[in-house]
Amino acid sequence: MRIKEIDGLFDIERIVPYFQPIMDLQHHAVWSYECLARLVTDDERTFLPSEFLYLVERHQCFGELSQRIFYRCASYFRNNNMAFSINISQQDIVEPAFAKFLAEFLDDYPVPSRVTLELMASTAFDFRDDFMSFLALCKRLNIKLFVDHFGAISSNITSILDLPIDGVKVDGALIRQMVNSQETLDFVGHLNQLADERGIAVIAEHIEDKSALDAVQGMGIRYGQGFYFSRPQAFLS
Repeated sequence: MRIKEIDGLFDIERIVPYFQPIMDLQHHAVWSYECLARLVTDDERTFLPSEFLYLVERHQCFGELSQRIFYRCASYFRNNNMAFSINISQQDIVEPAFAKFLAEFLDDYPVPSRVTLELMASTAFDFRDDFMSFLALCKRLNIKLFVDHFGAISSNITSILDLPIDGVKVDGALIRQMVNSQETLDFVGHLNQLADERGIAVIAEHIEDKSALDAVQGMGIRYGQGFYFSRPQAFLS
């Protein structure tokens, strides 16, 4: 969408969470929900982060956005026996405001272990010291940290898998490619084996059809997410 379509309509309060299930493929049940930020305008148009994050940057409110989405989702799931996750940014692990917010909010939260934060693999690799410090904070707060888009960049994957992270989300492009590429299939299988040996959960992203699901299940990946199961929804059914 062109900038002029939403420029001038931006209001951070219009950014709300949409929910997409992460499935336990062994038990055919919802394992967790990822809470995905969407901008919904007054005329009910919905915009993806790729279409509105330039406005968040322009208004210098990335930190506020993460806190707002986390607060809304954590409040929603507070008395619900279901795990959930939100995406955070490089800014959230570098600046102290988000860490302070988490510590204060989770001080009386019923089951912090149901909370997961997802951080891009590129950030984990490029800002390793900040990532390590934030990972230590997550351990102290008893919340989980997953590395998202894992395998998307050419780096030593064991350097991340050897850390006490809780999960990795295999990049959706790899999931699509492995249906027709033995090399990609072998790589994802190797990644899954390394993670399994370390007790790290593996989630296959962007499962969009039965062939992708069959390939994922064929290599023993337990968790999956994608349009094949459900598109992100404004409300849980």
